[in-house]
Amino acid sequence: MTPDELARALAELGHARKAVQRPAAERLAAAARADAAVRAAIAARLASTDARERWGAAYALAHVEPAPRDAMPALLDALSSSDGDVRWAAARLVVSAIRHEPGLAALVPPLVAATSPLQRKMALYCLRDLAAAVAVDGTGIAAALGDVDPAVRMAALAAALAVLPRTADLAERIATLLDDGEPGVRRVAAVTLGQLGVATPAVTGRLDAATSSDDPTLAKTARDALSRLGASTSAAR
Repeated sequence: MTPDELARALAELGHARKAVQRPAAERLAAAARADAAVRAAIAARLASTDARERWGAAYALAHVEPAPRDAMPALLDALSSSDGDVRWAAARLVVSAIRHEPGLAALVPPLVAATSPLQRKMALYCLRDLAAAVAVDGTGIAAALGDVDPAVRMAALAAALAVLPRTADLAERIATLLDDGEPGVRRVAAVTLGQLGVATPAVTGRLDAATSSDDPTLAKTARDALSRLGASTSAAR
């Protein structure tokens, strides 16, 4: 990479168009694998005041090495991006980095209580995806089941299923979400209860009631959950 090519690629790290930003990051990553000075030039952009440039630099570094410690703050910050493509790409890179360096897992749980609901949601999905690979701290997941944002509550259901011990207390807490004000949360709660596999009377009773819901999707998922739990409709009444 010539000095002019390097300068141009670095300038494009913060480009508004992904079709420009991503190839620039990938060119820089390829050059950085062979030249530590290029890596240093990319890393310097992690201190940029422009969030897109920080993300571009972090994306590039994550393609230079599997767990770039200096890029982790920018990757975690990108979990709050208003751009869904950026959020999910950042989540994949965060999860990949932690799988390579499990000690980095401690960076994620505090974000379950972050100010940004997008960041809270994505942190929970990261915890879900990490559960099978590394030991993760599930502190805060149960509390997130009561988050003010319905998308966060749904993410908490996914994380709880993957991370938390499958206890009666957890199942009964999830069962209360069958009465949630958001239809999507109610449906996901029913599916989660079937997958959780804990059939206390409180759980089967709430699921049984949900089979009579005016929401046909909820009614069906509740019946399916009861079937998975080995309970039949009205068996708990």
